[in-house]
Parts: sequence; C-alpha cells; structure tokens
Amino acid sequence: MANGGVIGPIQTVGSTPVSARVSTFNSSGTFTAQAPSSANYLIIGGGGSGGSSNAGGGGAGGYRASGFGPSPLRGSAFAVVKGQSYTVTVGAGGAQSTAGFGYSGNNGNASSVFCIESAGGGKGQGFGNYCHTGGPGGSGGGGGGRDGTPTGGSTVPGGCGNTPPTDPPQGNDGGDGFRISTTNAGGGGGGAGAAGGNSPGANNGGTGGAGVTNNITGSCVTYGGGGGGSTGGGSNYGAPQGTAGGGGPGGGGAAGAWKNNGTAGSANTGGGGGAGATVYCGSGSHCGPSYGGAGGSGKVVISEPASSFSIAPGMWTLAEVYDLRKTGDWTGF
Repeated sequence: MANGGVIGPIQTVGSTPVSARVSTFNSSGTFTAQAPSSANYLIIGGGGSGGSSNAGGGGAGGYRASGFGPSPLRGSAFAVVKGQSYTVTVGAGGAQSTAGFGYSGNNGNASSVFCIESAGGGKGQGFGNYCHTGGPGGSGGGGGGRDGTPTGGSTVPGGCGNTPPTDPPQGNDGGDGFRISTTNAGGGGGGAGAAGGNSPGANNGGTGGAGVTNNITGSCVTYGGGGGGSTGGGSNYGAPQGTAGGGGPGGGGAAGAWKNNGTAGSANTGGGGGAGATVYCGSGSHCGPSYGGAGGSGKVVISEPASSFSIAPGMWTLAEVYDLRKTGDWTGF
C-alpha cells in the first residue's frame, strides 16, 4: 500500500480511556499528567503569622482556583500534556512571631503550579510607637494597636490584600488596628472571601476575614481564613480587658485572650495565625512575653477529568508522527 514512501501495516488509531484523577499536595512535589486534558486546580498560599501584644492577625494565603468553588473567583483550567511533569510548590506558613512586646509576625510563603502563583499571607503587625500597618500579601495582615497616639483616637491600617494583583483577586485587605488613650487592639487578618474585621475599639480585637469553600477534592472544605486581632487593656494597664478576635472560617487562628498566645492557623488551609495578647504584671510593667501564632501551610490540588487519548500502532511517515506529536496523540515508540 502506498504510504508516503514507507511500506508497512495500515495505520490505525485506537483510543485508550483514563479515569478522572485528583492529585493532592500538602507539601512540594511533582505532578505528571496522565492524559492530555484541561486540568482544574486549587492553589493556596501559606498564611501569615500574627503579631505580638495588642497586635494584628496574620493574613490568609492567596486563593486561586478553577472549575470549583465560587464562580466569581474561578480562573481558567490549564491544558496539560500527557506524560509531562510539572513542579508543585506548597508554601509554608509564616513562623510564629518573636515573644515580646510589639513584634510583628512573619509573611507566609507562596504556592504555585503551572506558573500560577498564590502569594503568602501578610504578617500581622505588633503594638508600637510608630504606624504599624499590616503586611501586604495574598490577604493582608491586620494593623497593630498603636502607642503614643494623642487621646482622640487613631486607626492603623490593615495590609493590602491581592498583592501582587491577580484577576480574579486572590484575597482581601486586613482590618484596621485601633488606639484611643489607654485602649488599643489589633485588626483581624484578611481572608480569601472577606476583609479582616477592624478593631471595634474598647480594647477589642478584630475578627479574621472569612475564607472560601471549595470541593475540588470531593468534599466541601473552607480555605484561607484570616487570623484574629488581639486585645489590649487589663487591670494592671488601667483599662478594661477587651475581647480577643476570633479566627476566620477556613483555618484562621484565634487571637490570644488576656495573657495568652495566639493560635496557629490550621495546616494546609493557608489560614492566618492569631495575634498574641499583652501580658502585664506589677505596676503596669510588661513581663511574661506572648507571641502570635504561626500561619497555616498552603496546599495544591489538581483535578484531571475522565478522558481518552489516541494510540498509534503500525508504520508511520515522519509527517504523521510530527502531526500526532503536536496534538499529544502519539504515545511513543
């Protein structure tokens, strides 16, 4: 049979079905595609940690997804090539803040796959004599309480979320900290689904922003909650003790109540860490240092649909091999 100069069996193309597959990464690794397809993904950055003492909560890690979760936050699926390997990076949460008076937290680390990156969450800022704005990130960290401000009040801004900017946005801003005379407290860290709560004053910390629910794994799980902002005041400080901010749904850590450390964000949710509360003893002096909780680590999930791909037995011309390789239908020799 004439075959473009090649003599051999008649070419036939068969079809091989593959089942749907979900690959979950709680730490960095490598993903290898089982067939050519449009794969959906969930990429969660590591959360930021909370600050120490009258401080802001950590911001949630960035949230980026396709195919699953709220439709306004869905990006486009990614075309994968059969047998090709892709590097998966899962970002660690920010380390717990230094125990002490007024230390800020630490930023979370980015997660990525397919050259799509979710930024780490912003750090929660600590109490201090200067403007302690929350750190920017996937979601921003909460602003800290502020010392030395004239009576009459001052807010300290939370950090900017969706930094660097993505479309759809990967997160939200942190809440504002607050100071009037002897009352001050931190704002909540931003969440993937909502901004962090501002400190409502009277030594009350802001609540962490809510995360987002996604069912790419087959179960509805909420990711990316912000950490709570911590309280100020207390009997030794000459002001009423306030209420610590709760962590946002989606792994956000709660702030420490009076004399307690912040709670860490939940692992593999990208939740922000809760801020540490002020600890005083004896004539208003600070002692027994507290710290902000660490941010929760990130996560990457990849969902490949059920599909089929062609197999190519027989003798083939170079032109035919070239065309099949281009379309991803050639399985090798």
